Amino acid sequence: MFLNILVAVDGSTSSRRALEQAIDLACALNSKLTLITVAPPISHYVPLAGVSSETMRKELDRWAQDILDRAAAAVPDDVIAHKVQPIGHPGPKILEEIERGRYDLVVLGSRGRGRAQEGLLGSVNGYLHFHSGVPLLSVPDAGD
Repeated sequence: MFLNILVAVDGSTSSRRALEQAIDLACALNSKLTLITVAPPISHYVPLAGVSSETMRKELDRWAQDILDRAAAAVPDDVIAHKVQPIGHPGPKILEEIERGRYDLVVLGSRGRGRAQEGLLGSVNGYLHFHSGVPLLSVPDAGD
């Protein structure tokens, strides 16, 4: 039984579909839902572009907060939902939250990259698949 569900959202089409699936599961199973968006770390090259690290941090935090707020607005009032917004690299930060929150299921979008692209660009799905002991529901884009 999935009573404590973590759903990762990043504003992509696949993450919006993952949120829909997570909401459906939470409604059907009377589960608690936690939404997570990871604000990326600041690149070391930001100051070279003439932007202060503080300004960039505020913008990245604002972006993540906006994603979380839009996701939370989609959750029905009868579903208990919490928001989490760590800063760092998505795979490890989501894994930390999985371990901290003792979730029964993790729902996240999948961009449907091939193996070559995943090898070059990385994959949060792949990272969590190999490092997490919790079941993962990977939801592809509608066109996949």
